[in-house]
Amino acid sequence: MAKITHLPHDCSASDIVAEIEAHGAVIVDDFVTPSWLAAFNTSVQTSIDRYIPYDYGEPDAMDFLGHNTVRLNGLVSKASNYIELMLDPRLLGVMDQLLAPSCGQYLLNSSEVIEIHGGETAQALHIDDMIWPGHFWMPGRMLQCNSMVAGTDFTQDNGATQVIPGSHRWEDPERVPDASEIAHAVMKAGSIVFVGGKTLHGGGTNISGEARRAIVTSFVLGWLRTQENHFLHTTVEQAQQWPQRARQLLGYDLYSHYDEALMAGPLGYYEYGSPAVLFDNKT
Repeated sequence: MAKITHLPHDCSASDIVAEIEAHGAVIVDDFVTPSWLAAFNTSVQTSIDRYIPYDYGEPDAMDFLGHNTVRLNGLVSKASNYIELMLDPRLLGVMDQLLAPSCGQYLLNSSEVIEIHGGETAQALHIDDMIWPGHFWMPGRMLQCNSMVAGTDFTQDNGATQVIPGSHRWEDPERVPDASEIAHAVMKAGSIVFVGGKTLHGGGTNISGEARRAIVTSFVLGWLRTQENHFLHTTVEQAQQWPQRARQLLGYDLYSHYDEALMAGPLGYYEYGSPAVLFDNKT
């Protein structure tokens, strides 16, 4: 059976990037502290308890997103310490190396809890880049990179994410992996798995009955539309309390990047200028 490489908690961003580039995914043990994780889980529990399953309208969508899975977006407004994870220097250091060369400025793509409950079946294997048409136009370029902190232990029985190492290099987009090529992101609570945008993966089957909670933080090239509409999860008043870097990652800034290799922007005007003027002299 295939396996995902585990790196120690004190590894560098470059160590993480090397594994993602070579194998498409990597696990870093004990990425967040127990106190951070406990505080996050406590903060988000109210939203999970109040969760009402979405009606996605199509059977295929329901099968893909899960009949026994809780999905919450907008974590920056649901857990006060989520912003610390979003701004983690090592996490951003990975994105600096993987995404910034193709955009200059990347954005937070999605922030979500994915909690797989007992009886959930395995999600169809997929790559995250496929939601943007750019994936088909630029097959060699990573559009986004996903990370999932284990909010609870990930085990093979409770739905640990399935990952196919090396699939990001497959030339045949229709290739179906055999059982020996499928790895399971088995890890302790507080660890993190990084999955590149072109790596096949999917939530696993939960036969244990124990909920498997993932805390998702993904980033995308800054000139693509983010999967999550952050402006409907937050307000300008909230954003005034955040560090400038957080506002940039959430899109409260003008996207523009000009150098010899990449000319792009401006995007995201506010009154034909940068939204950053909303925060001048206020933080």
